[in-house]
Formats: sequence, structure tokens, C-alpha cells
Amino acid sequence: MVFGFVGLFILGFAFQAFPRFKHVSLEHPRMAILALPLMLAGIALQTVGHLLAPCAPYLFLGMLAGLLQVAAVALSGWVLVRTFRTARKPEPYDAFVLSAWLWFLAAAVLNPVIFWLFEGAPTREQFLWRVASFNIPYRDIQLLGTAGIMILGVSLRFLPHAYGLREPSSRWRRLVLWAANGALVCGIAAFVLSALTGNRRWLGAYQLTGLIWLAIALSAPRQYRLFASVHPSERDRGLKFIRAAYSWFIVATALLAVTPAYNLLVYQPAVGGPSPFSHAFFGAYRHALTVGFITMMIVGVSSKVAPTLSGVDVRAAASLWPTFVLLNLGNALRVTTEIATDYLPGAFRIMGVSGFLEVAGLTLWAADVIRCVRVGKSLERTALSAGPASGSWELGPQTKIAEVLERYPESLQVFLRHGFAPLSNPVLRRTMARAVTLEQACRREGVPLETLLAELRKLTSGRQAERELIQISSSEKAHAGG
Repeated sequence: MVFGFVGLFILGFAFQAFPRFKHVSLEHPRMAILALPLMLAGIALQTVGHLLAPCAPYLFLGMLAGLLQVAAVALSGWVLVRTFRTARKPEPYDAFVLSAWLWFLAAAVLNPVIFWLFEGAPTREQFLWRVASFNIPYRDIQLLGTAGIMILGVSLRFLPHAYGLREPSSRWRRLVLWAANGALVCGIAAFVLSALTGNRRWLGAYQLTGLIWLAIALSAPRQYRLFASVHPSERDRGLKFIRAAYSWFIVATALLAVTPAYNLLVYQPAVGGPSPFSHAFFGAYRHALTVGFITMMIVGVSSKVAPTLSGVDVRAAASLWPTFVLLNLGNALRVTTEIATDYLPGAFRIMGVSGFLEVAGLTLWAADVIRCVRVGKSLERTALSAGPASGSWELGPQTKIAEVLERYPESLQVFLRHGFAPLSNPVLRRTMARAVTLEQACRREGVPLETLLAELRKLTSGRQAERELIQISSSEKAHAGG
């Protein structure tokens, strides 16, 4: 899931969105595209290696897969760094994105090591010890380091600009950046030291990770005013997923934070086991994080971005309520029943249903994304074959950018002068511009709407006057000739 679903989404989103955030073109696009087959090949080879273990050549496949994934992450990171440098426009989210990419690279570098540790264990006892010692910190690198910090960074740019939400304070941004990364470094080191030395006191330091991430999860919605009302023009199907994602983020980090208390005060007294650790409870936390927070955020962002880039009005697209209900229901069922399996073996049968619900919801979402892409290609072909727009119209806040460009192509320079750099791409002029109004574009780019409208009206009125003079002149010539 991490390298396939989450990793590929991060790569695709980064190459598509970050250059537009910076108002530049992606540097070395061919090298960026190369990251896709490298990552896909690495995922496929590692899957085969897992299935073949312990039969040869499982170890060779696992090591080769790891090298390919390292190459994909390193190459894509290099492309992004070059793109950011070209922009020469530092943004508050830059440090989050770059630190998340470093965690992504660390996860890729450690991936073949983890493969060897788990699949190459000589005995079952060694396998269990290695999993207990290294699986949790490695998943923290992947889920909290790569996905978690990346989502926090993207949210800084995406939520205020896409939905008109409040910009978080600079103090909060700095605190979250250092707290999230620092908690991960200290927590991972403490957990590994505890496993290697047998000293459980180190686990106390690890639990600080959960408390710090819970504080981040609780403060983020307040910083953005995430649950406050948004402008009517920005209310769309993606917002409910993003709000649900941050709600599940709180649930997940709360489960992580209370894990020690649950293990010692609830789990061990109830079951009387030799180890004060509930795998089911920790698994519930992981599911709340992966499906509730990470997957829900991916669905929410893509539900807005995919139609917009395809030229489809998001407010006219399918609501995705079935996907929303299925994902939340499936996730809630999984989290609660997985904890219940510690005490009720019959809960396993109910827990199995959650997977079908989630897969059904994701299937509906994937079908919608594919449909948006197809509609976008159709709109692009139509725009290429269509002539200039005609008929009466009125220039105002709700006018689509494409309408202005079709009637007055020279207005492109006005948009570019005001910072609408994505419009320099002819494909986006034929697709995305059809779905974005002048009001939305100004809000997202921080451009005064009245200033843009005044300049566009001056241009359009001038061109209209010229056309009227040409028509009068042509009419007079025709009359004189008659």
C-alpha cells in the first residue's frame, strides 16, 4: 500500500501540483516520468520476492526491487528540488515537502533491509523478534514521516487556496515542522534501543511520539477553521472527505497516545497474557491512520483536483456520497471490531466485512477519477475543433476563465501578468480554465478580484469598440459601393 497506492499518488500529485503552486514548469519531465516504471517494477519484483520466499531467487528479487524503489524516490526528489530552485519562490510548505521526501527516501533505502530481516529470518523465533523490533519504527517512517508530514505540508498550500480557509500562523507552522520530525527521530531511536537492549524504559520516550502527534492533530483543524463555513463557490464534494480525514487523524493519534495506558490498565488485566501489548489495538490505530486519514485525504484532494484539471465543474460532478459512506463505515467497523477481537473471537467475522466496504468505496472513487480524465480529453478535443465563442455575455466574478480567453485571446497576457502561470500551458487553457471562475482563481492565487475585472473590462470594452468601428466601416463601404 505505502509504495504502491500512497507512494504513486505522492509522485503524481507532486509532479502535477507543485510546479503549478510555484508558477513554473516541471524541470526535467522525462526524468520525472522515468520514476513511474522504476517504482512499478520495484513493487512488482518485491511482491514476487515475498511470494517466493524462502525459495530462490527471492532474496535477489527483494534487493533488486529495493534498488529500483530507491532510484525512483531519489530521481523524483531531485526533479522536485530542481523545480523548487527554479521557482525561487520559498513557501511555508517547502520544508514539509522536502522533509517528507527525505523520510520517503529513508523508507526506500531501508526497504531491502526490512525485506531481508523478515524474509531471511532463520527461525520463527527470530522472525517474530525482528518483526517486533523493527516493524513499528519502519511503519512510522512510512506512514507518519512520508505520508503524514507530506499531507501536513500540502494542506498548508491546498486548504487556504482551494477552499478559502484560514492560513495557519507562522509560529504554528514552525512548531509543527520541528515537532513532527523531532518526535519521529526520537521515537524511532527509542523504540529500536528498547528492542536491542531489552530496557523497556526507552518505550516511555517512544510514547511521546503519540502525544506530540495528537497535539498536532487536535490543533490543525482549529488553525484552518476547517469546520467553519466556506464560500458557496468553494463548497464541493472533496471538502467532506478532507474534514473526515482530519477527524480520523485525531482518532488515530489518540489511539496511539493511549496505547500504553490501554495495554497496562485494560488489555493485560483482562487477558492475563505474558506480554502487555495488544496487537489488535495497535492495528486499529494503524487502520484509522492509513484508511481514515491518509486514504480519505487522497480521495478528498483528488475529488477536487481531478475534475478541475479535466475542465469539469466540481460542483456539477458526482457527489461521491456512496464512497464517503462506505469508506467511513468500513473504517469505523474495522477499528472497533479489531479492538474487540482481543476479547470476542467472533468479532473477526464482522471485521472481515469492513474490507469489502472499503474496497467498494474506493472502486467507485477510482471509476469517477477515470471518468473525469476521459471527459477532460473529450473537452480538450472539442476545444481544439471549436471556433471562437459568439453571442452576448457578461463579464463578472462567476465568468469562467475559458470564456474570456475564447472571446479575447489577447487577455491571456493579462492573466499571466497577474500570476496565473498555469494558463501558459495550452492544455490547461482548454481544460482547467473551463471549470474555474474568475472569483475562484483570484481567491486561490491571492489576486484582488476587482483589479483583475477592471483590467479585463478595459481590454474587452476596447476590443468591442474596435469591432464596432470595423463593422461600421465595412457597412459604409458596402453602402457606398451599392
